[in-house]
Amino acid sequence: MRALFSIASAVAFALCVSAHAETVRVGSPLVSALTYLDVAHAGQRIVAVGDRGSILYSDDDGINWVPAKSSTSVLLTSVCFADSYNGWAVGHDATVLGTKDGGETWAVQYSDVLGGADDSAEEDFSEEDYDDYGAYDDYGDDAGAAMPVDTSGAPFLDVMCDSKERAIAVGGYGYVVETQDGGESWVKRNEDIPNPDGWHLYAIERVPGTSTLIAAGEKGTLLRSRDNGVSWQKLKSPYGGTFFGITSTFHVTLIHGMQGKVFASRDGGSTWNLVKTGVTRAVNAGVVLKDGTIILAGASGSILVSHDKGSSVALQYLPNRESISGLLPIGTDRLVMVGDRGITLVNDIR
Repeated sequence: MRALFSIASAVAFALCVSAHAETVRVGSPLVSALTYLDVAHAGQRIVAVGDRGSILYSDDDGINWVPAKSSTSVLLTSVCFADSYNGWAVGHDATVLGTKDGGETWAVQYSDVLGGADDSAEEDFSEEDYDDYGAYDDYGDDAGAAMPVDTSGAPFLDVMCDSKERAIAVGGYGYVVETQDGGESWVKRNEDIPNPDGWHLYAIERVPGTSTLIAAGEKGTLLRSRDNGVSWQKLKSPYGGTFFGITSTFHVTLIHGMQGKVFASRDGGSTWNLVKTGVTRAVNAGVVLKDGTIILAGASGSILVSHDKGSSVALQYLPNRESISGLLPIGTDRLVMVGDRGITLVNDIR
């Protein structure tokens, strides 16, 4: 999660409202002036979410984009799809949106607004509160010991879905909700998670091929479930700073976050080894290509590429150094990247 508001964002949102279902190309204001924070596959379709409730989808590998019917104006931070049709997007004001048509239309399934105002959660954060993606100063590591707080209005920061019936969203102040009926009802799981201080949870991920889930967040918080989320245990953390993302393959799970920190586990999170990155700013997101190549991306356009299952990474930078908060592979040699300069297509990062 991820990014800041700007005058350009407000202008782009106005364009979004008036655009209806008109197709726009990469580089247009609707695509490039807004901040987008996450991107996912809905079958062959690509769906991106971000500023002011904006949701775009593309059916031609990211060349042209269509604005979706979003039904919210809050910042959306994460999106996932269980199949070609069923998916969820989450964001500020503890908002969960659901879609059953591949991302063309979205309905609010859950919302927990602080004080009943649509923008109340966002009022806690100004442009100065954002440094790296996901690194809210108000949520950051400079704060003292956290006290249990009311989670109302807290943003959801990540969502994981493993079927058209089930999804889990995690977020600020340890907010966790789950649905097991396709979004018809959502159950608050905060009390089931061993996070008594209410540290912010930025990421949740399944270890592929297993029933193990890992969640990560503020103050080095690491949580694991070995029974598909029924029960959770707190893990010993290799780092006291904030983790912003989890990238997992059949062979290795990587956790990554502030100060360029990346750690690798090959035993489902029981032990972690430091991966040297050569960067000192946030590592926000990652993907695994079909050939097993792992690509991580973050602040200042940093790209980390691993060809050895996460044992080491090679560092390169995007030419214009834009910060990246989410990425998605297209085919064998291209990536869709989303961040503070909108949506971009990048060829052949190896």
